[in-house]
Amino acid sequence: MDSILFPTDFSEVSMNAFLYAVEYAKKTEKKIIVFHAYNLETETSEVEQKLYEKLDIQNFRNKKETFPPFEKILKKSKVDSLKVKYVVREGDFIETFTQYIGKREDKIDVVVMGTQISKSGLFQLFTETSTLKILDEIHKPVVVVPGHARFDGDLDNILFLVDYQEDEKEPLEDLISESKSFKARLHVVHFDLAHGDSIVPMMDRFKKSLKNHDVNNVTFKTIDSIDIKKSLLEYCMENEIDMVCLINHKRNFYQRLFTYSLTEDLIRNVNTPVMAIYRD
Repeated sequence: MDSILFPTDFSEVSMNAFLYAVEYAKKTEKKIIVFHAYNLETETSEVEQKLYEKLDIQNFRNKKETFPPFEKILKKSKVDSLKVKYVVREGDFIETFTQYIGKREDKIDVVVMGTQISKSGLFQLFTETSTLKILDEIHKPVVVVPGHARFDGDLDNILFLVDYQEDEKEPLEDLISESKSFKARLHVVHFDLAHGDSIVPMMDRFKKSLKNHDVNNVTFKTIDSIDIKKSLLEYCMENEIDMVCLINHKRNFYQRLFTYSLTEDLIRNVNTPVMAIYRD
C-alpha cells in the first residue's frame, strides 16, 4: 500500500499540515506514516517536552503506541478506515528520516510537512531548518504546507507549472491521476517570457505525447508574462488554487534557487501548499 510520510515535531505548524495529509490520504487511499525523531541530549521544544512527559518515549517507541494529538484529529475528521502508522526513531532527524526511507519498510509515495515563514525570508528558513534538507536529500515529492494555511477539506484546483520539457511528462501524468482522485481541476500553466509564436506547437506536441489521454479535468494554459512570480501569484488568487506543483531540479542549482524563492512568495502571499517534485 502506498504511503504518505509525515514528519512531525508536534508544533502548531505541523498539526495544521496533518489536516492536509489526512485529506490527501482519504482521497488517494494511502496510508499515513507519522514520523518523529527525538534526541534527549539536545534541546527540545516546549511542546515536545510536554509530550515526552506524558509518554515514556522509550516505551512508546517499543510498544508502537499512538500519538494522542493525531488520534484526536483523526477522530474529529471521522476517518475510522484510514490506516495510520507511528514511527519513532532516536537520533538526528534528517539522518534517521533518510535512513527510514532508504530501508523501504514502507512504499513511500509522497512526503507532507509543515513550514512557516520567517521575517528574514523563507529561503533562509529553508537553509537553517529541515525543510531545505528534505527537499535536497529526499528523492520523493514533498508537499510543503504553510503554517497559516486554512484547509476547507477539499483540493478543488491544483496547478502544475511547466516549461514543456521531457522530464515534466511523467509527473504530469501522475498528477492527472491524483487530481481525479480529488475530483479537482488540474491547471497546467506555462508562462511565456519569450512572447514567440513557437510556444503553441510546442504545447500541442507536449499534450499529444502524454500517455494518459483522458484530460477532461485538465486546463492547459500559456500566459504571456514579464514576471513569472507576479503572474503566478495573480493566477493562484484568481483561480483559487489549492496547491502548486513544480519540479525541483537536483542538478541545476539556479533552478533550485528559483524553486525555493517561488515557494517563499507563494507561502508569504497566498498561503498555498507547494509540492516540489524531485528530478535529477
